[in-house]
Amino acid sequence: MGKRLNDLKCTLIQKAVYAKLYKGHKPNEWEPWHAPELKKLPSGLICRSDVKYGETYPNSFADIWYPDDSGEKRPVVVYFHGGGFIFGNKSSGDPLQTGGGGVGKLEAIVKAGYILVNADYALAPQYRFPVPIRQTDELFRYLIAHQEELHLDLSHVCLSGGSAGANMTVIYAACVCNPDYAELLGLDPVMTRENLKVLAIDEAALDASVFDGNMYAMLGCATGAKRNTPEAVAILNAKAYLRDSFIPSWINASNEPNDETGYFITEGRGLKKKLDEIGVPNDLVFFPGAKLPHGYMDQMDAEPHAKEAFDRMMKFIKKYI
Repeated sequence: MGKRLNDLKCTLIQKAVYAKLYKGHKPNEWEPWHAPELKKLPSGLICRSDVKYGETYPNSFADIWYPDDSGEKRPVVVYFHGGGFIFGNKSSGDPLQTGGGGVGKLEAIVKAGYILVNADYALAPQYRFPVPIRQTDELFRYLIAHQEELHLDLSHVCLSGGSAGANMTVIYAACVCNPDYAELLGLDPVMTRENLKVLAIDEAALDASVFDGNMYAMLGCATGAKRNTPEAVAILNAKAYLRDSFIPSWINASNEPNDETGYFITEGRGLKKKLDEIGVPNDLVFFPGAKLPHGYMDQMDAEPHAKEAFDRMMKFIKKYI
């Protein structure tokens, strides 16, 4: 399936998802879905919603959550949602995962004492890779410029994301640590190895050697690849650009689509192997045979494996942030 067919397939799915889940909205919009406000959430957390962090691309909005209204500076966790680079948003999460995503685990991160920045980004095929990576940098530039008024301790940052957001996490971090890769993507990262302390990588899929047709279609659409081969989307595989200055990484993999040989665990093991080789601290979470679906960690209130994975993630973040 080539570029035009990938785009057609993904656009049809995108239209169906938006018609069902996001009525009245388009994939890429220049105005926020809701009026920006500072509010107290039902959970008791404080949220500064729909902060506009950039002017270059649509969907440049983020919610900033605080444990309380004390104004205390705290370490920051930045999170990007999943959705195959063609849908998903910061409010409802990734519609590809079980239960359609949500913000439960994000609220739990804030309750642990961190400030969380939950951000949107432009979607394919209108805006292709590396636009989301450039938006990641735009977000950080905005946060740095406004760190005092937003009460952010940007000397201690965790970058994180689920699925497509996990891909963004690895790729941006690789750009921070490898100027050659950053130059390849047209990026001059504002973040450094000194302030980007830790990564939380929740089900990345960058190794195209085990992709199925649907994964090729989404990432082929995201990159504009003309053919569905590992070489055609190799620019996404940030593992090839990792160096010994890389960032401590917590890594998670579900059992989809086929447990031990699926692309999520293949990616997780490949990343762990590379990090072990270059001496970078890491923790891979995988439960063989547990039949945990994509995005399972959002079920942590009901699923023991999900709770264990979340606890291990928080322990790892705390150690390195």
